Amino acid sequence: MEAAMTSSGPEIPTRHIPADTLLVRQGEAGDCAWLIQSGELEVLLDGPDGPRRLGTVGANAIVGEMALLDDGLRSATVRALTPVEAVVLSRDTFRALRGRCPPLAAYLLESLVAAIRRSYGLPQPERQDGGAGIRSTDSFATVTDRRLFRLGHSFFRQGDAGTAAYLIQSGSVSVRRDGAELGVLGPGRIFGELALLANRPRAATVVALEPTVCEIIRKDQFAKAIETMPPILRSLTRIYIEQLSGGRLLLPSSSESARQALP
Repeated sequence: MEAAMTSSGPEIPTRHIPADTLLVRQGEAGDCAWLIQSGELEVLLDGPDGPRRLGTVGANAIVGEMALLDDGLRSATVRALTPVEAVVLSRDTFRALRGRCPPLAAYLLESLVAAIRRSYGLPQPERQDGGAGIRSTDSFATVTDRRLFRLGHSFFRQGDAGTAAYLIQSGSVSVRRDGAELGVLGPGRIFGELALLANRPRAATVVALEPTVCEIIRKDQFAKAIETMPPILRSLTRIYIEQLSGGRLLLPSSSESARQALP
């Protein structure tokens, strides 16, 4: 192991990885991510017909980070096609970075990771209610538009354009797709954020099951929350949004931003 210098001087551990090495194996627990300095890797997704190549990545890509962001299992397998040099990013590093996010930004990042796992049909860890800490005295995190919605109110319907997201303060809502109920959400949950961020139609219909108080979160509030993130998480958030918007595999992130963001 050698060390790579950051722009501010501290050393970051770098590893030399031989070709054909598996850096990440789908379905396993994750303890680190990799910031690729040089070399080429392939990303594989296991399926009933065997592994399927999703794409290749190279310098400046970050791989293996999703399992560190949501404490879930590895979402794909990553194998070195050539000799690779990579910086090792520990779980503690990602926890420290996430700890620097305001609650709304952290919740948003968790929502995006969960949506990507769903898009590939992958299991995801049980989600924690994240709304309780979102209100704060900081202007970028305060949600001021609180409303009471009556029983049976339709917040939006499947196929509608996304104009706002909703944070449930009290009450509950039913999430329905093609007439079937997908689940019930209660206090502390946010819904409607993915269509808003990814500029895509609503994937489901949401209806109030009882009188429900929600705070309305506009798109500009999410944009402000993203700007408060450490650079590496801000880059990943934008990559995840673009991936969900266009359906493409987009893994690279800025290595310079990553170095600057390390605690």
